[in-house]
Amino acid sequence: MFELMEKDDFEEVIFFQDKKCGLKSIVAIHDTTLGPALGGTRIWNYKSEVEALKDVLNLAKAMTLKAAAAGLNFGGGKAVIIGDPKRVKSEVLLRSYGRFIQSLGGRFITGEDVGTTIEDVRIMKVETDYVTGVELDPSPFTAYGVFHGMRACLEHVFGDGSFEGIHVAVQGVGKVGSVLVKLLLENGAEVTFTDINPEKVEEFRKLGAEYVEPNRIYSVKCDIFSPCALGGVINDETIPKLRCKIVAGAANNQLENERHAEELAKREILYAPDFIINAGGLITVATEYVCRREGRSVDKKALLKEIEQIKARLMEIFKISEELLDTFGRQISTHKAAKMWAAERIEKLRYMRKVFVPGSKCL
Repeated sequence: MFELMEKDDFEEVIFFQDKKCGLKSIVAIHDTTLGPALGGTRIWNYKSEVEALKDVLNLAKAMTLKAAAAGLNFGGGKAVIIGDPKRVKSEVLLRSYGRFIQSLGGRFITGEDVGTTIEDVRIMKVETDYVTGVELDPSPFTAYGVFHGMRACLEHVFGDGSFEGIHVAVQGVGKVGSVLVKLLLENGAEVTFTDINPEKVEEFRKLGAEYVEPNRIYSVKCDIFSPCALGGVINDETIPKLRCKIVAGAANNQLENERHAEELAKREILYAPDFIINAGGLITVATEYVCRREGRSVDKKALLKEIEQIKARLMEIFKISEELLDTFGRQISTHKAAKMWAAERIEKLRYMRKVFVPGSKCL
């Protein structure tokens, strides 16, 4: 356990259980240099506890980078509850989990994720102050950020951010992917999609999007391949199948391994780092939490403008990627450039906070 934590310098990993209601949960707090850890709670039917642990660690680490790169004063954390969400979820389980979150005293703030809903978070809120995303659904804002991030990719590759005549292959039309597909269609893009939900397939076919079987989505000839389901889909098996110029989507941890960013670059495929392009939802829940603490409502216009800055951040990261070289004299990957960019902010503020300030506190 400590070897896993030391590898990526995790601060804390907490295991919760409540036998009476069947709660089995893991919370990973990666880095709180910038503020309390912020990250959603995922309910998933993991094959093993080890798989759950690896997932929560990977997700928490990505949240540190995402918050830092988005300019937020929050650290990175994540939580998982082990079990099939259709079977394990109950009022008692969610409230029991909320009490465990409250016991952390604000070191970890959570919200919805895969397998949880806003209603679930509202039930947690009965027992804890440390939840967010109960007023605004973050999913549409995530999609809005991905949409503007795609504009940056199109400008970088084609010199024009317009979606007219652009073909996008979307993997997954869940809470985020469905909103993204609608935005793409409304702005003149051609969309091919896949999903395992028959109702979703029928819905988006009626809207004019073309459906393909899940295993065929990688080989669709398109301008943008957009992973909007689970992570690890960019790997040794799928990269050779890709027939796109850009990979830009909403899924977390899209790369199975960091070296796959280099593999994409070798094939002249531009990769929009996931923790940059999908930060719209995190920006939303962070804004809601701060506004609630300060007793004011969220200014939605200002929030949308902040999310639109994802486009500018990506353009800056693409520039860094082109200008910096690795030890072999090659351009560094966009993924590495994004990690460096986020890490630089964390380290600067870590150094600044070396001075003790009596009475100082985080959010």
